[in-house]
Amino acid sequence: MMDFILKTWIWITFIRNKETLPTESKIINPKMEYETMSGAFIWEDEGLWELRNNQLKDAFKYVINHRMKLIVGRDSDVEVMRSKNFDKRIFEMAKKYFPNWIGFEKSRCSYNSELADRILRIKKVENWRFQKY
Repeated sequence: MMDFILKTWIWITFIRNKETLPTESKIINPKMEYETMSGAFIWEDEGLWELRNNQLKDAFKYVINHRMKLIVGRDSDVEVMRSKNFDKRIFEMAKKYFPNWIGFEKSRCSYNSELADRILRIKKVENWRFQKY
């Protein structure tokens, strides 16, 4: 029941903010940065940190977490936000309402061994820091 309510809330949020995210990069070489709320990564040109709309930010944490799973690969032990199926459905829903968002470029949504190694190293350090506290 909770998944249904959450999915409905995300769907409404996506409809209200349809196609409001950047479609082109204004940065020549954007940096990938760790986003602590989702435990995933975003690129600085994707417009998510600049959003004043906290609802859209919250909804997109499922999207960027699933995207990280795609970059790292299926066999990785990267955590999911709710479940693999739920995160994937939210990812697909976001692609429907934000089809040209720069974050959905193929290079940012498919397996990349170099990025995967970097992501897994950063996640390991973050987990260590979390355990330390």
